[in-house]
Amino acid sequence: MTSSIVTGMSTLLMIDSRYARDRDDAFSVIPRADGRGWAVEVHIAGVADVVALGSVADEQAFLRAETRYPPGRTIPMLGESAEQAATLTADARRTSLRVTGSITTGGQLVDVTVGRGQIRPGRCVAVDHAEVPGILSDPQHPLHQQLAAADAAAQVLLTARRDGGALAFYDVTRGWAANEDGAIVAIPDSLRTVAYVIVQELMIATNEAVALWCVERGLPVLFRNHRANPVAGSTDELMTEIAAAAGDPDLFAKLRGRLLSTLRAASYDPTVHGHSGLRLSAYTHVTSPLRRVADLINQRIIFAHLDSSPAPYTGDQLAALGADLNRRTRATREAKKNRFKHADQRLVAQEAARDLAALDTRTFHKALKAEAATPLRAELATELARRIDADLLTAPDAAVLIDAADPTWLPIQLRVLDTLAATHPEMGPSVVSVWRQAHPDQPPTDLEIRRNGADHHPLFAARATHLGIRGPWAIGSAKKPAEQAALWAAIRAQLAATENPDTEPEWPVAEPTQLPAVPSPTASDSGPATSASPHRATAPAALNLEGAKKSKALSNPTAWLMSLAQNNQQAPPEWEFRTDGPAHAPRFTATVHLAGHTAIADATAKTAAKTASAAALVEALFEQH
Repeated sequence: MTSSIVTGMSTLLMIDSRYARDRDDAFSVIPRADGRGWAVEVHIAGVADVVALGSVADEQAFLRAETRYPPGRTIPMLGESAEQAATLTADARRTSLRVTGSITTGGQLVDVTVGRGQIRPGRCVAVDHAEVPGILSDPQHPLHQQLAAADAAAQVLLTARRDGGALAFYDVTRGWAANEDGAIVAIPDSLRTVAYVIVQELMIATNEAVALWCVERGLPVLFRNHRANPVAGSTDELMTEIAAAAGDPDLFAKLRGRLLSTLRAASYDPTVHGHSGLRLSAYTHVTSPLRRVADLINQRIIFAHLDSSPAPYTGDQLAALGADLNRRTRATREAKKNRFKHADQRLVAQEAARDLAALDTRTFHKALKAEAATPLRAELATELARRIDADLLTAPDAAVLIDAADPTWLPIQLRVLDTLAATHPEMGPSVVSVWRQAHPDQPPTDLEIRRNGADHHPLFAARATHLGIRGPWAIGSAKKPAEQAALWAAIRAQLAATENPDTEPEWPVAEPTQLPAVPSPTASDSGPATSASPHRATAPAALNLEGAKKSKALSNPTAWLMSLAQNNQQAPPEWEFRTDGPAHAPRFTATVHLAGHTAIADATAKTAAKTASAAALVEALFEQH
């Protein structure tokens, strides 16, 4: 028994690329006479009427699962002959899955009917994406009214989705959009017009309407379910981040990567569990039966229900089909991820072979990560030295660097760690955190804390253990700086294979400085470390400044002094601090000592005083030179 055929007389728009050979959908949107929204009619190609269950084309569809679009060609899911027999066209009669209803001014698709349809020849009109903006701006164009109505309805649907909490994002200018799961995906160049938004919003509304229609009738189909990741953040926060990152390619790429890492893939199931990414209670896929096998499966089930025919699949078969599609989707995504990863590695290697100094921060980090498993190249060692002197290395760079196991890396590893420990002690916890994320199977870096001294003037000692190697105690007048110094010291101890004895901290008798003091490295260590002993006056030593540039030194004087000391085989610079003035407006005086040379500067912040004193010493050294 077949259901009655329903036809309509208004023009149906097929918006797609002008070169498209697989047109799944056509629609008509007409303003309601009462002004309360729009009447909508959507036709989906009746592929199930052309591709019989168990046919060669059906088997091929199950093998391919979806149409693929590699560069310059198309691999149709159904094969060309079946595809051309089912695709919508302006020239031939086609059967369809017909969905009608009304879109309210509040963005809801109501009064939905789902039935069989038939499209007579000449009723469909093909429209290329690139043509739509011109038609919308030309009131005299024959399709202007229909496209204007479709555009208005799509904007109302989009607003309602955003108000409902969905990550509904389009940037047709730059070519980005949020997909159903919440990932940011590229829009092909040929589709970057308002037409893309119109089609997407109407098809999302259609898929939701059919899902709810099936739920009301207790009709099992392959529902599209999506569960939220609780750590992904709110939609409002994500939209704010997307807007802020839109003009920065590097930042936008990092945001896309984070969204990909936090989203959970949607799944096909014969039971309905809602779609978190779209913020919908029920969702399915029916609008692309030429391009997705799940849509073809669902259309067969719906047609059988409308025709009062036996169900094409048992409950167990439908569940097995969904599970198989989910498994293949995961495998495809993993393969795609690996292809992009390997392609990215090849690109980074090519860039690194040209000019390391010209690489931006993100690309340099990738190059460093790619080379960390091999012996250190002289060119990379030179660039690492340049970047640490110029204060250009990041916490992720340091985390990758400490993983380099070849002995050729040790000198630059220690130099980078010592410089960062002196210039950016606050970076220590970040380096450990980044390293930990890359090595979840390794034991965490443990911290021990001790406290001593009077309540009004406490002292804190911290000691860390990294990969089983215990670092030295670091002592400071505040807990956080002591912990920061201890983390740096433990990483250094592990790299240098220097195990420290399990002793209690040696609390200083004299009043400590404001910054934590870390014990000097043993004779077997290479490179400088902050000394725990107070500065002792020595005769100024001659320092070699040949080839040094004053402007470069002053760009980061603290790091430059560290490098200068190492190059001249001198102990690293040491700072003493004095605090004057009232508690609400302190004044810090920093005195720096290096190889018998001294400079003093003051400022309203300790860090500023330290930097100013380093700059003063640089000025004095160049003046003497």
